[in-house]
Amino acid sequence: MAMRRIRHKPPKHLGEMRTSQLITSYGVGAMVDFRDETGILAEADKWYSPDDSDEERVIRCHSLEKLLEKEFFVAPKWDPRQHAVYQKQRSRDIGAYRFPHMLYCPHCYRLVHDETLAGRQSGELKCPDCKDSRLVPSRFVVVCPHGHLDDFPYEIWVHHGETCPVKKDKYPHLKLKNIEGRNNIGSLQVICEDCNAIRGIQDALTGSGLKSIYRCTGRRPWLSWENDKRVPCSEDPVTRMRTAAGVYMPVNVSALNIPPWSTRISRVLQKHMTALDGRSDEQATDYIEKNLRRRLPDVSTDTIVAVWKHLAEKDQEERPQNEQHLYEDEYLALCDMADDPDSDFCSLEKPVPTKYGELISKVFAVTRLTEVVAMLGFTRLHRWDGDYRSSALAPIFSKVPEWLPAIELHGEGIFIELSEEAVQQWEQKNAAVYAAMMQNVKENNFRCPNASPRYVLLHTLSHLLIRALAVNCGYQAASMKERIYATYSSKGRAMSGILIYTTAADTEGSLGGLVSQAEPEYLEAHLDALLDEASWCSSDPLCLSSSGKNAQGLFGLNYAACPQCTLLPETSCTMRNSLLDRGALIGRGQDSSSGFFSSVM
Repeated sequence: MAMRRIRHKPPKHLGEMRTSQLITSYGVGAMVDFRDETGILAEADKWYSPDDSDEERVIRCHSLEKLLEKEFFVAPKWDPRQHAVYQKQRSRDIGAYRFPHMLYCPHCYRLVHDETLAGRQSGELKCPDCKDSRLVPSRFVVVCPHGHLDDFPYEIWVHHGETCPVKKDKYPHLKLKNIEGRNNIGSLQVICEDCNAIRGIQDALTGSGLKSIYRCTGRRPWLSWENDKRVPCSEDPVTRMRTAAGVYMPVNVSALNIPPWSTRISRVLQKHMTALDGRSDEQATDYIEKNLRRRLPDVSTDTIVAVWKHLAEKDQEERPQNEQHLYEDEYLALCDMADDPDSDFCSLEKPVPTKYGELISKVFAVTRLTEVVAMLGFTRLHRWDGDYRSSALAPIFSKVPEWLPAIELHGEGIFIELSEEAVQQWEQKNAAVYAAMMQNVKENNFRCPNASPRYVLLHTLSHLLIRALAVNCGYQAASMKERIYATYSSKGRAMSGILIYTTAADTEGSLGGLVSQAEPEYLEAHLDALLDEASWCSSDPLCLSSSGKNAQGLFGLNYAACPQCTLLPETSCTMRNSLLDRGALIGRGQDSSSGFFSSVM
């Protein structure tokens, strides 16, 4: 898809991105470096309007709608031109603004604010001193934990909180250059050629570098000028390079589209539920004949009416209050076979490998699944704490709409449910082992509402199985994802399962390489391989002996788990590569019987 700068006329196409990147990596509020210019993606208000005739972009996912309190979701706009390499993958409807506004000349090192060039230059901006040298965006910006973003205050910084004493009414002649013969951040200096003030930039990169001389402006440059209502902000801004990871962290919430909402009839009906609400059977029949017949030519009207009534009853049920309820519904769907070929969710039960029959209760080959990933907002500096109304969650709209941007991903997976009896026996034996880890979760406010020894067991099994599957299934570990079901549900059923899956934005989904590995002979081989790999690490004995006060990882939330044996790419893990311990599977030290799989090793 093509990005368009919408502040200046005529519009200029900045570059191209995949539609999935607009949700998962470079959404609203992200600074993106294109070949000729850097832009910040504009608010999503214009991505969709009720007048849009493109119904295909509307995405429905009942559980996610209830969780986020939204009517529906909308995929980013696309331009389905016939000469495009991939259909529906290009767009000229996504806006962007120029940011940072502070520009830099790589030839003479001058710093120029783009507003000083307004009316004098258009299109590609040139250095006013060098004339032919193209200006590039400044490397530094200031951000705050409330999501605000602004240019680095070079003038205030070099003059220690004041303005230039020589040019009080105009922006001074500033340069940003390294000490001669050196080329690192420590040697980078801001120089005012009007008053000869000089100050190194490195001190500004410390946490308190700007605290005494600069306050957060409350600016949100991804919103249009008329909608950027700046409010006083009490947070201390910090300096970051604009490409630093903490400057932009998208907040995405995902859910599987499960029965009864995943069938073909349900998918069509969901887009008309509001229109059908409150109608009698006769009125509903008439509406269906006029509006849905062409979409469901092979289905009788009585059947459609029956499905509509069923969905209406389900819709009246209590909405999920948090992600836990969403996971409960997914778990119940995953534990039952669903073989409707017209559904977005299809699974087939497979025999459990004989060797692991006492430890594993069910195995399902999920031949088709659909995951909806919605963008809720984004944060800066700190990761999202899970609060949907958090002040740290920066908005992606000027006005709160009834929808959110989202993408629909299709794929396949393997679902494994462990024996509840075996899990409970393991928990009783190992509860004390993970007391220190669970205490670290509480003390550091680590976002994992399901944190427990059970979660550690299932999460570690998921990681090691992904590493084993990557060898034979045709997918790299980075292309596979996990969902961990590790708590007691509100419906009285204990959850102890893992879903390993892969998805793609293409409507056809994946190629079946992962599903084929659910056959008992293949799955047994993978389980044997992962246990063999788990029994040894190049960092042993140090790695295997890690526990308690000698734990590894972020906040000490890993025991026997390191990059050499257990960790996965960040795209695959749901919990930041934390709450892992291969000792949960194989035991540790002298007590090798404490592992969940010790009896079969």
